[in-house]
Amino acid sequence: MLRRISKFLPLSFKVKLISIVKKKDLNLTLNKKAFIFLAADYGNIGDIAISHAQKQYLGNMLTGYEVISIPISQTRFVLSSIKKQIKAEDIVTIIGGGNMGGIYPDIEELRQLVIKSFPSNRIICFPQTLDWDDSAKSKRALKIIVKKYAKHPDIHIFARESITHDKLIELFNRYKNVNISLVPDIVMSASAESLGATDSLEASGILKCLRNDKEVALSTTQHAIVDKALADTGHKITKTDTHAGGSQLDNDYCATLLSDKLNQFRAARLVVTDRLHGMILCILSGTPCLVLPNSNHKIRQTYLDWLSEHPRLIFLELEEISHIDEAINNLLSVPKGNLNNSPVNIAAYADLRKVLTNI
Repeated sequence: MLRRISKFLPLSFKVKLISIVKKKDLNLTLNKKAFIFLAADYGNIGDIAISHAQKQYLGNMLTGYEVISIPISQTRFVLSSIKKQIKAEDIVTIIGGGNMGGIYPDIEELRQLVIKSFPSNRIICFPQTLDWDDSAKSKRALKIIVKKYAKHPDIHIFARESITHDKLIELFNRYKNVNISLVPDIVMSASAESLGATDSLEASGILKCLRNDKEVALSTTQHAIVDKALADTGHKITKTDTHAGGSQLDNDYCATLLSDKLNQFRAARLVVTDRLHGMILCILSGTPCLVLPNSNHKIRQTYLDWLSEHPRLIFLELEEISHIDEAINNLLSVPKGNLNNSPVNIAAYADLRKVLTNI
């Protein structure tokens, strides 16, 4: 009977009802706090890397603050408890990544909910890529984003590449309370060593870490060209991915997924990828990386903005795929880096540090 009735209830009502039924109380300390909302507790290793790097960065930048990660799956259940206990000096940060816009509406909705829930606290959206196109659906999503974000009196949105930065400036140019800045993806503020990598295996073989989802850009023909070029090297080719699957994973398991992936990249002679964090984690691991584009601008523009001079990285446009043999041979001759260097200067995060520390 209840199942029959639930079919006729609006989704928004059912979500609200579940939030009430599963509501959780948190016992927060009296310390000053910096929250990380929407932290990854699912098997996307790139998002796990962001969550861990963001926590590490906040811990390094904020003296006297307790850094608290709120897993994305628990957001609706703990919001009420946090709202009752939060203090004016506490900072609300939201996870960085590539989920701002209409392509991942469930995550965007949660981001907007967090922004709405804390009108008296500084909101800092860590470096993001905004996804949009010319469709009516995308335009509606952007309109809602502007409306919801602009209602907050003290919100700071960080883009991780310049195309997103310029679009955000255009969207929010009428709102002086919405502050837009450009910094690198937060994972590039860390090192592989600080994220749990070790150096225990001699490098051998080539890893192929290519997408098979809605962000893929390679055609079947182009995939075949990549496969032939890799086979022609004579090295063992192993397929891998930065998505392990699963949800509501505990923190220790997520940390293991991240360190294992970094170690796998470290143990290869070369990684070929069209995933943004495939590129970033590979660079952190010190392994040469051949990067191909995905369906939007986030990989290409991250490369152009921050990594175009990196000695162990080659980015090939799809129309350059015929040159892949040369690129692979060049990268196989490049020596490895170490595990304790970040690929960008920490000064690149100066605007983020200023917003965090100037409360």
